[in-house]
Amino acid sequence: TTLDNRTLSLPLLYINYFGLTPAQQTAAIAARTNPATHELTFIAELPAVGYSTITVAKSTETRQLAQQRPAAGKQQQHHRGGQREGVAAAAATAIDEDTVVENSNFKLTFDGTTNLLKTIMNKESGVEADLEVSWGWYNSSVGGCTEGVAKGVDACSGQKSGAYIFRPNSSTVFYPGPQTKVVNEVVTGDIVTEVRQTFSDWATHVIRLVEGEAHVEVEWTAGPIPMDTPWIDPVAAGLPNLWGKEVIVKYASSIKSAGKFYTDSNGREMVPRQYNARGPSYPVLQVNEPVAGNYYPVNNMIAIEDSSQDVALTVLSDVSQGGSSLADGEIELMVHRRVLADDSRGVQEPLNETMCGCGDINAAPGQMGAHGAEGDGGCLCAGLTVRGKHWLVLGTKNEVNAYRRQASEKLNFPATLAFSKSKLAPKAPSASMVSAALPANVKLLTFTSNYADINDGALLLRLAHLYQVDEHPTLAQPVNVSLANLFAAPALTIQSAQEVTLGANQDMNTFQQNKLVWKTKDVHGHGRAEAFTERVAFDPNDSDLMVTLRPMEVRTFLVKMA
Repeated sequence: TTLDNRTLSLPLLYINYFGLTPAQQTAAIAARTNPATHELTFIAELPAVGYSTITVAKSTETRQLAQQRPAAGKQQQHHRGGQREGVAAAAATAIDEDTVVENSNFKLTFDGTTNLLKTIMNKESGVEADLEVSWGWYNSSVGGCTEGVAKGVDACSGQKSGAYIFRPNSSTVFYPGPQTKVVNEVVTGDIVTEVRQTFSDWATHVIRLVEGEAHVEVEWTAGPIPMDTPWIDPVAAGLPNLWGKEVIVKYASSIKSAGKFYTDSNGREMVPRQYNARGPSYPVLQVNEPVAGNYYPVNNMIAIEDSSQDVALTVLSDVSQGGSSLADGEIELMVHRRVLADDSRGVQEPLNETMCGCGDINAAPGQMGAHGAEGDGGCLCAGLTVRGKHWLVLGTKNEVNAYRRQASEKLNFPATLAFSKSKLAPKAPSASMVSAALPANVKLLTFTSNYADINDGALLLRLAHLYQVDEHPTLAQPVNVSLANLFAAPALTIQSAQEVTLGANQDMNTFQQNKLVWKTKDVHGHGRAEAFTERVAFDPNDSDLMVTLRPMEVRTFLVKMA
């Protein structure tokens, strides 16, 4: 596809215009202008724990241009090239003024009046739900009472929102700029279909369907967040024009979640959360901050389930963000912040960053400037701009729970790309470091020689179970893996294996014999079968070197290769 203007504009944001003459500005723009015009997309199969070599050559074939157009208009642009045999082309059609885009996995309908996403349908399972994707921001508190909360010691505080504290002064979600109709541009191709949506000049995203992928991608771009807020009347609002902004992307669905949602714990277990409540092991929650008091860290994913039918929605993130569900069927993730006050938590400056890393213009170095940033006397630079991805997974609960763990691995640990201009084919264009496929619920977490010099040449190997108890009827069961079968190639055969603790500084069997057994109480009432609670000891003399992994278990080994 052709690169969109938003992507092409990003390198120019790094320019510091302070003190530049017109000629120097022109030269800086020329140096930063991206010469690329298109993005190449193709499907490739990669061997497990290995690599593949892919050769790209310019084609002499002339193809008809695909359609790239506003949602209700007609505009011709270049199209994603290369018809691949056996890959169905995605499609975009207008039906009764609504715009429908679909591939073999999903069908998305965009409202003909608002241009916003209206419905999403999983074509394989038939699950369909209303879904709207929108942008907004909370106004950062500079101290005082939180609007809409009964006045009291905890609701009224001098605490400001800042680098270490998220504290909006109300639950109001403001639109990211003057309230205008969202602008859509639809780009169709053989493998990818994109709907590029513009909410303002600093809040945009691309909703992307990739053929063969069981998720919908939302690639969001936030920034530069303006410090000034001219589209809101400061006199009528009784507030200054310079507002700190905590920017969110919100996914509002028709799912009846009844105030319950789930967030991951460090990318591992999904922890149940309840709006305005805590778990049974906590004191009763008194809500003084309706928004911040319901926010939780999201390292990998946040999810909701329908309380009345078999429907679930998970949003995966490629970076750690704050997230919540503040209304029935909603998920929101904070994607960016620009805060103009210091929260007095140690950094001694507001969270007001720029693309070129400089401080406030004309402010003396080390002193706060008019824009609430530490000055360096020479800064005329755009505010920090951030881009990331959310993957939306909609379907039945088992279907979503099975796929989201696999998708998270792909999103957060993508294949490493390396490039060469050489036209010579490598001696081994493709290779794999393992001899057998791992079960779908097991991840090869670590395989490294980094500590071989202190372990008599042994390599460090870790295996992890990807699923938690009750997450899926089959994938969340204990699973057996044979290390001998996994590594059986001539140059990668395991000679011996010793299980050690996670930090690889103690023999596991010795540790198990001497460890302290804690007296615990199950406050959540989850009685577990022995298969989930009892560890299966590893036998280094077993010819298969069989390892049993329980849900969420990580096991570590020092292995010597023949």
